Amino acid sequence: MKTLVFGAGPIGRWLALRLHQADKDVTLLARGAAYDSMQKEGIVLIDGYTGEKMVARAKLVEKLDSEDHYGLVVVAMRKSSRLAVCPILGENKNLQDVLFLGNDVSGFHRYFDHLPAEKVLLGFPGAGGGWDGDDLVIVDKEKPNGKSRSLYVGELDGKTRERTERIKEYFEGAGLPVSVESDIDGWLKYHFAFMAPTAGAVLMCGGDVHAVAADGAVLRKYIRACREAGNVLRGAGYKKRQPPIFNLYYWLPEWLGVRVFRGFFKSRFVEVAMGLHAAEVGAEVSQMAEEFGELKTRVGIETPNLDELLSYVARRS
Repeated sequence: MKTLVFGAGPIGRWLALRLHQADKDVTLLARGAAYDSMQKEGIVLIDGYTGEKMVARAKLVEKLDSEDHYGLVVVAMRKSSRLAVCPILGENKNLQDVLFLGNDVSGFHRYFDHLPAEKVLLGFPGAGGGWDGDDLVIVDKEKPNGKSRSLYVGELDGKTRERTERIKEYFEGAGLPVSVESDIDGWLKYHFAFMAPTAGAVLMCGGDVHAVAADGAVLRKYIRACREAGNVLRGAGYKKRQPPIFNLYYWLPEWLGVRVFRGFFKSRFVEVAMGLHAAEVGAEVSQMAEEFGELKTRVGIETPNLDELLSYVARRS
C-alpha cells in the first residue's frame, strides 16, 4: 500500500520511520526547515528507554500534488492543522483512504467540508514523546522490552470493513499492533478526559512528572478531574468508558488511586510521552477544552478540579 504520512511532527516522523524500517512504501510530507534537515540527516529519533539513535532515509516530499496517487494518507498533525490541510486533500481525487491520527473532541463532521465521508477514518497513535533540546525522543512501548503499544483505528459508523482489515494488516506488518474501535469518536473523547487532566497536572507542577508523583494533593485533584470529565461524557451519552483502564478513576477508592497513579507518573513512559508532550500541547488542549465546555454546558455538570488543571494548560498556550 503506497502511503503518505502528512505531517513531520513527532508522531509523523515516528510512524514514517517505523513503516520505512519494515520496508513499506511510505513517503513523509514535511516543509521548511524540517524538510531541509531530514533531507540531510534522514528521520532521526531517540529511543526514550535506551537512548539509541534511530535513523531512516525515507522518501520525502514538500507538497501533495493534485495528481499524486496514494492508497492511504495518514494525517499526523495537531487538530487545527489537520483541519487546515483538508482543502489540500480534497483537491486530490486519487487518494483512496485518509486516516486522521490525533486528539479530537468535536468529532469528524468538519472533515466532510472537503472530503467524502467514505474516505475518512479516525485514529490515535500508541507512541508519545517530544523534543528534548535538539533531540526528538519517542517511546512506543510501556516497558523497554515490552511489545509496541496499539495504534487505534475506527470507522466513523463503527463498522469493520474490508479496508479496515487491510489497514490493520498493513500496520501490523510493520510491527504496530492495531486495535479496531467500534466507537472511535467516543474513544477520542475519553482520551481527552484522560489526557487533558494529565497535561494539566504536569504543567501545574512545572512540567515535572516526578513532582506530580510526589504530591498527594495534586494526584487527588487529578483523579477527581478525570472523574468529572468522564461524568460529562456519560451525561452526554457516551456510556462506554474507554479504554477500559479509564474505569480505574471510578473503581479505586481515592487513597488507593493515589498510590496507583503515583506509580503511573513515576514511569519512564509517562516521563517521555506526557512530560515532553505536555510542554507542546497547550494550544491544542485549550481548543479542545472549549469544545468540551460545550458538552459540559449541555449536560449541566460542574467540573471544578478539571477547570483548575485546564487553567494551567491555558497559561502555557
